[in-house]
Amino acid sequence: MRLHKPGTTAQSEPNTLNSLIFRGMALVIDGSYQEGFFALDQAIHLQPSHGAAWYYRGDALANLNRHSEALDSFDQSIAVQPDNPDAWVFRGVVLIHLERYSEAVESCDRAIDLQATNQEAWTFRGAALQRLGQYKKAYASYEKATQGE
Repeated sequence: MRLHKPGTTAQSEPNTLNSLIFRGMALVIDGSYQEGFFALDQAIHLQPSHGAAWYYRGDALANLNRHSEALDSFDQSIAVQPDNPDAWVFRGVVLIHLERYSEAVESCDRAIDLQATNQEAWTFRGAALQRLGQYKKAYASYEKATQGE
């Protein structure tokens, strides 16, 4: 994969790091996952320690049904920003898609440790517990998810 036109450097590239990140994030939010992934991938090659770029790259990959790669991106995001509850939640979502339910519960629990009122964390924790056959715990998680409504 070529990141730069022949004869250019990262500094002379018209797409600066921030513009790549913001464009990639906007594309992912708008549902243009492939294009968003490409922009964020370029940004990560320029600065591998940008947590938001890894997070939105994971979001794009998850929406492209590339769950194993999405998990790697969320893990990278968490490595850079371990206190980001959203990264922990969506790591859990990807783990549910990969049918790794116990790990998904652990990931959602970490998000809840960081932000006890995170409705998505409680909801996906419940989904993982339900798939594990732990219906009472799943119901309790769903109850917690609806308390903030």
